[in-house]
Amino acid sequence: KYPIASLKKLMDVFGPNILYGYDIKCAFEKILLRSSLADDVKRLNIQGVVPAFHGHAHNQLCQVQHHSKYMVGAGKEDFETCERMFSESNALAAQTRNATEFHRHQALDEHCCFADMDKYAGLSNFIHQNYVQALLIINTFTIFLSKFR
Repeated sequence: KYPIASLKKLMDVFGPNILYGYDIKCAFEKILLRSSLADDVKRLNIQGVVPAFHGHAHNQLCQVQHHSKYMVGAGKEDFETCERMFSESNALAAQTRNATEFHRHQALDEHCCFADMDKYAGLSNFIHQNYVQALLIINTFTIFLSKFR
């Protein structure tokens, strides 16, 4: 229910041409195409991929059909942002195990606020590094492809 509801919200907010990542996208796609969203998914060109880390747990045919590195438009995205956030927040478990509900929520809120500020602080460097990497890739492939003309 939740993945379908989430996808419905994405379609309502962002419209067509959405590429989403889901650990079990290969199985979810079958469910999605039998759901009430099937026509909208096709009409709006909603595509999914299996995130990079999880792709290796799938069989070879599934990897070729659904892995993010084989999807045109996915770029260098690995679709594992949520996994990284959950992994980082695991450190809170020991600290909040015996805390009240209020203090658990407070700790999670503080953790997420700090993570946001930390990401924001590193954003300009991240954008610059990606730009430099993109230029290098374009230059490398331009030289490589020019040899085939």
